[in-house]
Amino acid sequence: MIKVDIFRKNSNIVKLEMDGHSGYNDGDDIVCASASSVAFAIANGIENVTNVKFGYETGDGYLLIVLPDDLNKDEQDKVSILTETFALFIKELESQYPANVQVTELEV
Repeated sequence: MIKVDIFRKNSNIVKLEMDGHSGYNDGDDIVCASASSVAFAIANGIENVTNVKFGYETGDGYLLIVLPDDLNKDEQDKVSILTETFALFIKELESQYPANVQVTELEV
């Protein structure tokens, strides 16, 4: 199962953690491919479109994104568009494949 934790502070997403494999299909796993694609698209967008530098860690079936806590309003607005898009997408994926994706939102 893919477990996604979305951490919010004052309603803004400040950290995303995605871990695991969906187990949907041993061959062409559309659930894993979907989750990985959107996560890495968001990470690339934050880095290359908004030009915000952030902490991250990757591994087999693992991605951690930690956003800086000193974003100005313009940076926060741009980053939020991407992170909220991720949250909407991954929650929709969870609703379609509840045995394979679990999303948890936490206020920090």
